[in-house]
Amino acid sequence: MIITVFIVGFIMAGILDLLLRKKFKIEKNERFMDQYINKAHFVFEILLCAFFIVNVAVRGFPEKYLYFLLFLFFGLVFAVRLALEYIFKKAQRKYIISLAYMIVCLACALTILLFL
Repeated sequence: MIITVFIVGFIMAGILDLLLRKKFKIEKNERFMDQYINKAHFVFEILLCAFFIVNVAVRGFPEKYLYFLLFLFFGLVFAVRLALEYIFKKAQRKYIISLAYMIVCLACALTILLFL
């Protein structure tokens, strides 16, 4: 069941990415670092990831709950990215892609939550 949610989530994200980039003429990132607004954004996401990993390692969540938290975490990461892209790089319209990814992550988290 969890694997199905992963597969459907990745397929949905890929299709939405292609459709939205084509419709709104949004360019792909040339390099890995192009997806961050500035160095502070990069450091914030690294700290957020470290906090999540430490929190999961210390608490030891059950497997299904862990997958729910993982999708919820990625939804949070994309929400932060969405806000920063909307505030600082509104003209590039990359926030539309982040919004789509956030919605897919939250939909997957809710789907997993239904089956807990």
